[in-house]
Amino acid sequence: MFRSAISAIVLVSSLLGLSMTAGATCLACSNCIYDPLPNDQGNACLNYWTCSGDTITCYYPSVEYPGTFTACEYTETATSEFTLTSTSPAVCDGSYIGDNSKCEPSNNPWNVPAGVCTASEAYVGEYNSALL
Repeated sequence: MFRSAISAIVLVSSLLGLSMTAGATCLACSNCIYDPLPNDQGNACLNYWTCSGDTITCYYPSVEYPGTFTACEYTETATSEFTLTSTSPAVCDGSYIGDNSKCEPSNNPWNVPAGVCTASEAYVGEYNSALL
């Protein structure tokens, strides 16, 4: 009897965990920003991100200054949305924090239902995200 009760509790806990994970929504950095790479390779794409308090910073390789990164910083507003707060460089102006409805790693700095960072930082290494 005791074993079956424990088994039932474990089963219910597992199912609740799965249902909560399935409904998770995260906010993610743009995969790429409009900072064209030379030789028609495309755009500069996300290398890594950091998340601290109510601020998410997305790092892209700098085309203008090879070997460095462009940081696009976003801060949570009173309406629980994120707005671009970095004033420079201009290449950040067209980028945004978007929905990542499946919270797929590792491009998911902000957990929407919990209202917290999913981690303090993560390397993403998308295509065209290496140092130039």
